[in-house]
Amino acid sequence: MIDYQKIKAVCDNNTRISKSLVDEFLLYFIAQKEGLEGIIIRQLNNYQKIIAKMPKEWAGMLMSQLIAHRIFKKNGLAGEYLNHAWVQMRKPEDLEYLRFQIEHPWRFSYCSIQSNVAENIYEMKDVLSDEIFLLYSPGLANTIRDFGSAPHLWFLLIGFNGECYQTYGTLEYFKGIQPFDLLFFAKQLNSKIPSFNEVPDLIESNPMPFLLVWSGAELPVTFHKKDLVVFNKSELYIKDFSLEKYEEDFIIEKNHPIYMLSLKRWHSFPHFAKCFYHATKNQLLITSMTKRGYDALISALNKRENNFSINPEILVTPAMLFVVKDVLHIDVEINPYEKHFQKETLPQNQKELDKINLFLKNLISKLNNKLDYDISEMASDAGIGILVAEQIAESLIKKISNNPGKK
Repeated sequence: MIDYQKIKAVCDNNTRISKSLVDEFLLYFIAQKEGLEGIIIRQLNNYQKIIAKMPKEWAGMLMSQLIAHRIFKKNGLAGEYLNHAWVQMRKPEDLEYLRFQIEHPWRFSYCSIQSNVAENIYEMKDVLSDEIFLLYSPGLANTIRDFGSAPHLWFLLIGFNGECYQTYGTLEYFKGIQPFDLLFFAKQLNSKIPSFNEVPDLIESNPMPFLLVWSGAELPVTFHKKDLVVFNKSELYIKDFSLEKYEEDFIIEKNHPIYMLSLKRWHSFPHFAKCFYHATKNQLLITSMTKRGYDALISALNKRENNFSINPEILVTPAMLFVVKDVLHIDVEINPYEKHFQKETLPQNQKELDKINLFLKNLISKLNNKLDYDISEMASDAGIGILVAEQIAESLIKKISNNPGKK
């Protein structure tokens, strides 16, 4: 049986030593010797827009967190300073603590709470490696208490004390960012990263951008009933793509050399399940804004002697597209071909515009409050056609990716 009181006692003692050794000595001593403060300030200056949105004390906390990470990460600065004369003058328990931390490097972790096993003690799961670990964090408990419920994703700097892990520095949480979003974000920093397995090393080498994913902390997930609104996309190269084979399942439109294949019964809100084929480039884009819509697309395509994977190459929420633009200043264009098939639905008079505004107001209210709704029923209530309503709904969700905080 796990003795949580013993674990808590070890954690409290570890915190006491850390405050004296790390907070009051090592951070300042090593930062001064290595010029870390100036280096980190120059890095933070590249993100002034985001820093300005943070709570006032967070800039200093980020500074301390980044310095601590450089000291205690794998092959960090702690090992280089262990035998320094000023360090060797510390108490024996400080030196024992320091040696132990060198042997057990600190790391950043994107993780989720599996269970609250005791007061301030949680069983956590690293969402990138699937590692399960025990975490002691009164700060985490306070954040959950203030939040009212436990956010589903956290970004923490953690260190091991012999019994469990403890946090250091800022405790970042996310309402809407999903684990698969992290791979998308990492690929914007290094396009050669093939899978989740390589993301932790990228974080360890350059944690700053990942810390600033905080800019999307409050962005919510967007659902339509049980469907998560998420961009699904795969890009394939196919010669001799015979469009005639797909006429039974798809509505095919042409804007040479591009063809749009809209999957019947799945091409409208909220799925928008469509393919785009560029005849000159032999390029096929498979796109949908829900996973069910993407699955239906793959099923229809594979009926015609294809063997396309059910897993999209790109999976990203509108919230993460906003973060990429806000943090990295990259405006990702998910589908460069769709604009060639957009149709104008401008109202002819103020009366028609009022109807559209009523529909839009009701739809935004439903989305903001995560309520179920029926597009055809709402269109009828507002007095507009179902096709116009579906186009407006599609446009609204696309705009979420540009600024999901302002629906």
